[in-house]
Amino acid sequence: PFTAMARTRKGQAESGDGAAAAPADATAPGSSRYCRCSLWRCCAVLTLLTVAASVFALLLLKASSKPSKLDKLEAGVESPRGAPDGSFESRAVPLVRSFIAAHYEDYGEGKVTLRHLKRHIVAKSGLGLTYEDLRDDRYSAIIEDEVDAIVSRCDGGKKPVSCVGADGLQKEL
Repeated sequence: PFTAMARTRKGQAESGDGAAAAPADATAPGSSRYCRCSLWRCCAVLTLLTVAASVFALLLLKASSKPSKLDKLEAGVESPRGAPDGSFESRAVPLVRSFIAAHYEDYGEGKVTLRHLKRHIVAKSGLGLTYEDLRDDRYSAIIEDEVDAIVSRCDGGKKPVSCVGADGLQKEL
C-alpha cells in the first residue's frame, strides 16, 4: 500500500500535475456511494407513494360500496319483537342477579361475560327471546344497567355475595 501511494505520487509528478491527488469525495454527485443513497431514497419514496395510493384506493372503494355486515353491527341491532316491555325487565333483573350470585367467584375474577348472561336469560326467562333479540340495545341496556348496579354494590366482586341482592333467587337456576 505504501509503495502504491509513492508510485501514484511519482506518476502525478511526472505528468506535471505537481500536487498529490486528494481522495475522491464519496458524497459528491457521480460517486458510487452517492448514487446508491439516491437509489435507496427513490425506492423508499416510491414505496411510500404506492402504499399511500393503495390505502386511498381502499378507502375510496369502502366509501362507495354497500354497507357491510360489520357496518350494520356498528349501527345497532333492532329486535324484530320491538322494544322490551315491563315483563322483560321484571324477568331479566332477577335472572342477572341469580346468575351472578351462582357464579360469583368467576364474576370476581372477570370470567362472567354479557354473552353468558344473555344465554342464561334466553334459556331461563320463558319469554321466547333469542340471543339476537338480546343484541338489541334496548334489551341490552336493561341487562347492562343491572350489571353496572351489581358492580357498584359489590365493588367488582370484592364484597360478599350477599351484595348481589339475589337472596332467595337461587331457585331461578
